[in-house]
Amino acid sequence: MNKVISYNTVYYKPKPKKAATLLIIDKSQKPKMILLSGNRTLGRDYPDANCDIRVNSKIVGRKHGEFVFDDSDGTYYYIDNNSKNGTYINGEKLAPYNERGSKAYSLTDGDIIRIDRSNLRAPHPEAVIIIFSTTFDFNMKWHEYIIGNTDRITIGRENDCLLKLDDLMASRCHAILQKYNENWYLKDNNSTNGVGINGTEIENEVTVYDHDIIRIANTTLIFLGNKILYNSENTFNASLLVEIKEKTVDLGRKTLLKNIHAEFNNGDFVLILGGSGAGKTTLIRAILGESKANGKIILNGQDLYKNFKNMKSQIGLVPQFLTLRKNDTLRNTLIDTAGIKLGKKYSKQERIDRVEKILEHVGIKEHENKLIGQLSGGQQKKAAVANQLVGFQKVFICDEPDSGLDAASRTQQMEILKEISQENKIVMVVTHEPDDAVRIIDGVRKSLFTKVIVLARSSVDKAGHLAFFGDVNEAMLFFGVERLQDIMLEINPVEEGGKGKADEYINKYTLLTGGNEIG
Repeated sequence: MNKVISYNTVYYKPKPKKAATLLIIDKSQKPKMILLSGNRTLGRDYPDANCDIRVNSKIVGRKHGEFVFDDSDGTYYYIDNNSKNGTYINGEKLAPYNERGSKAYSLTDGDIIRIDRSNLRAPHPEAVIIIFSTTFDFNMKWHEYIIGNTDRITIGRENDCLLKLDDLMASRCHAILQKYNENWYLKDNNSTNGVGINGTEIENEVTVYDHDIIRIANTTLIFLGNKILYNSENTFNASLLVEIKEKTVDLGRKTLLKNIHAEFNNGDFVLILGGSGAGKTTLIRAILGESKANGKIILNGQDLYKNFKNMKSQIGLVPQFLTLRKNDTLRNTLIDTAGIKLGKKYSKQERIDRVEKILEHVGIKEHENKLIGQLSGGQQKKAAVANQLVGFQKVFICDEPDSGLDAASRTQQMEILKEISQENKIVMVVTHEPDDAVRIIDGVRKSLFTKVIVLARSSVDKAGHLAFFGDVNEAMLFFGVERLQDIMLEINPVEEGGKGKADEYINKYTLLTGGNEIG
């Protein structure tokens, strides 16, 4: 007998055109910022040119390629129009696919698009670099460091560095560029947060070639042989892409998580829902990089798995159970944390200033001289948040930060986390009381959360799948509920007091997003 499943109608709503930015470096070697919105064509600049984006280079075709926006999922794609010199993305040349051009390449924050000759280590004089970004501010300031006759360049935030960075996550002397026998070499100077080149973290000294992209903390540097272009860190927003094909254990014999795709942006306050065995903890550990999955975690244009040293300090976990020493004062606890997370690369005064700022921001300055054990439950939760904030993280994952609190304290805790997300950060929360995160605005109850991700365990393959990802109103319409916590009632197994509809919602969401049903 054929199985028939009926679904409530969920109306399709196109994704809004997401703002993205292209940083373009052509033969002029001057950074040019292009705000990308919707479909745009790319080509050479000449008198009768009619492409939307025009670059000054004779090796670029008149209609070299195009940027395509898919409003069904908010993704940008790039297609090379079978150009003479082709297009490289992250070092790989796009192959011709049909008479129109290459296959559409899905772009993510930080992708490096390059038009050049085949030997990328010896770039053409009119080679073009384009960096696709959803975190660059369109008004971002770019600076120029002329190399001149020097053969040794120190890079960091110390005033004594030849190339001084305005980036608090950079170490005092973070890296060194040294010239030997006409070649340049880049060395990580035992920094706290590591150094990346062309998207991959370096371990030892590596050769640097013309047009290479260097990443130090939140600063992007473009090496152009005779000069270095670099940006100001404080104009960065936060962007996180989670793309997990699967997460297996027991040598691949057991799959815990499968087919997860979600994208979060600056200011997102994210609710993570999922029943027992649905994979919430597995997802958190994959995002933290503690347990790598088959897939990628892209934060601000960098792959966490390829740049773990460089990225790990930018994602923080606020655990469910307090792990702070109860016989130490709040202030001393945070100063000790600053010593560990910021290290000797920051002066004592810089660490103290950071702690002062966090105490004020979280609202517990008046309790700084109390022992952790003397703080109330709500104050201890705030202390746990403050302890994570010390380290300049861009993403916070909070595992039941409201557990053990009364309703008023839970709401207050959620409001603090919401405020943190609004400071160029992404905050993700696992909670069993999601409807406590509510404010009354103009007489209407509105959730503080901007995004909801729902995991459900399939009865077919016993793995956790994505059952929904979207905003709060879409989530309640999708599941046909009036409260967020009722979503769990829909997907939890019957033996756990739920309706046992996990498979139905997994398939419903998969079909809605263009995938294949399970089972």
